[in-house]
Amino acid sequence: MNSSPSLRGLLRRISGTWTDRLLLVFVLAAIVFGWMHIRQLAGGGEVMVDIYRGQTLLAEYPLHSANPVHFVAAGEIGETDILIADGEVAISESPCTGKQCIRAGHKHRIGDMLVCLPNRILVSIRGDAKAFDAMLE
Repeated sequence: MNSSPSLRGLLRRISGTWTDRLLLVFVLAAIVFGWMHIRQLAGGGEVMVDIYRGQTLLAEYPLHSANPVHFVAAGEIGETDILIADGEVAISESPCTGKQCIRAGHKHRIGDMLVCLPNRILVSIRGDAKAFDAMLE
């Protein structure tokens, strides 16, 4: 025996007139449209990846691009390879001994950073996001 109600049976269970149902559909559509519109506005501008050596900006690339970007940054002790692909950025190779910058993995959020301290290379993701990290009372 099928326990799930049919669409027609479900419509009969919803009380109210056709005008009430039509109004409900319009209100739900307005909520969905408003939510999508607000999300689009909150996205802001393009998300960029900035690559620094010390305080000098070496390069900036969009985080989301059609083609992967491979950038080699000349640092204090050698070259650091930075890969930007699939909406993420990572340090793939660096001459430092600890390799913490490589182990930091892939970053994709605005405000995230990758740092190779011995080589003085900083990779930062910036953008105009209005998302919340946390809410405190």
